[in-house]
Amino acid sequence: MKERILITGNNGELGSKTLKKLLSIGKSVIALDINDPKEKIHSVKYIKDTITNKQLINSIFNDYHISEVYHFAALLSQSASQNPELAFEINEKSSKNLIDCVYNFGIRNNCITRFFFPSSIAVYGPRKIKNASEQDIIKPTTIYGNNKLIIEQYGSKLHEKSISKKIGLDFRSIRFPGVISYDTVPSGGTTDYAPQMINCAKKGEKFECKLSPKTKLPFIGIDQTISSIIDLMNLEIIESKFRVFNVQEASFSVKELSDFLSKKFPSFQIAYNEDKNFQSVADTWPSSLNCKKANKFWNFTTEKDFEVFLEKIINK
Repeated sequence: MKERILITGNNGELGSKTLKKLLSIGKSVIALDINDPKEKIHSVKYIKDTITNKQLINSIFNDYHISEVYHFAALLSQSASQNPELAFEINEKSSKNLIDCVYNFGIRNNCITRFFFPSSIAVYGPRKIKNASEQDIIKPTTIYGNNKLIIEQYGSKLHEKSISKKIGLDFRSIRFPGVISYDTVPSGGTTDYAPQMINCAKKGEKFECKLSPKTKLPFIGIDQTISSIIDLMNLEIIESKFRVFNVQEASFSVKELSDFLSKKFPSFQIAYNEDKNFQSVADTWPSSLNCKKANKFWNFTTEKDFEVFLEKIINK
């Protein structure tokens, strides 16, 4: 049976760009999303359905030899807080089922399947910390953060069972900060203010910000995001029981970003209309991340100068 890679949530930014990267290196992909693909690629097998369809997920592992899983289907932070029941179904229950399918597939077929899970800085809390390491204070205050932490722990637990048998699940995860792209403008996440502000500045439009000017958060560009995912998944062995890694390229405040954009785009204007829901979430997330572990395992490098980082994004 031919090996396939399964990508869930392939219509999202991370899913779509990871899919293209995998195709560029000759991988065979099955793509699952609740919506029709925005761009259909002939060599990809597309499945339009929800990740909550347990029968479908089971059938994929019965019908195909899945060598890797990239699980991007999720409800983002602000969307999760507005619909906690759906967040539980998608972010927790369905993710656990997918992990179980991978584990059971490996046991049945005497193999080990790599599983990538995109976690988030939302797992941190309850207070803002600087230079947060992977094992710093982890007490999330949001639905989304709790969803992510539960799956980190669940995947890591089954990974430990698998390693002792050398079959089953090889769980790998990255805690992403805000991701900034050069060609899409996301919504539904607390850190999405940054790409939204950049987009407005480039268009000469006024931006209404829901966070206070002093709010500081970590970020990474989309290119480094995809590279990090692929680099992590390409590692043959990760000699670490802790299966989660931090990454960031730059850390800056809302005001630092707006001041930078005002200099670059003189017509840009910003108004502050603080949203208590957004602000309460941002106030529990780290202002910056410690990335020494990622640097050790796959030579991840951090761009410390936030202006250089932003120039790269804007001029892409």
